[in-house]
Amino acid sequence: MAMTRFLTVLTLILAATWGNAQEQRTEPRTVDSGRGPVVALPLIDATGPGSVVVDDIRFEMAVEGGFRVYRAHQEGHTRTAYEAVDDRPRHYAYDPVERRLDRVSSTLRVRLGDAEDLDQVVASTGALRGKNYPALGWALLRLRPDQDPATVAGSLLDSPLVVSAEVVLEGPLRVPQ
Repeated sequence: MAMTRFLTVLTLILAATWGNAQEQRTEPRTVDSGRGPVVALPLIDATGPGSVVVDDIRFEMAVEGGFRVYRAHQEGHTRTAYEAVDDRPRHYAYDPVERRLDRVSSTLRVRLGDAEDLDQVVASTGALRGKNYPALGWALLRLRPDQDPATVAGSLLDSPLVVSAEVVLEGPLRVPQ
């Protein structure tokens, strides 16, 4: 029994390490977040300028005047996010319900079948660290800056140790008035 579990974990670690070593995504991907499904956009550096349609939402990604520009066009509304080309590229996701473009955090929220499997999940993803919150029923994984949260979340869903995986969105800074 212990040997079977060890082999399963070893297989998961090797598969995740191989998957994480693959090059960056070049297409948008729908992933879960705390708000529901969102469309995670690829890095502009990985895709070059381009336009793509996902579920009647048109996304434009380009470099304009020293900025990486992400635009989402949905039902006559346009949302735009700008990021200086000199800065480290960040991941963005579009929430089609709230019609918002938000930065994706390097933290994933993961529900595990057993909280004791966290160390194995951290090792299999190559994450920097993980922290269990058993009373809340989930754990947080802190990813390396070079990891794509949407890709890691997708690969975690293939693991028998993981019930669900969500990207965490960084909302805009809200200042009380």
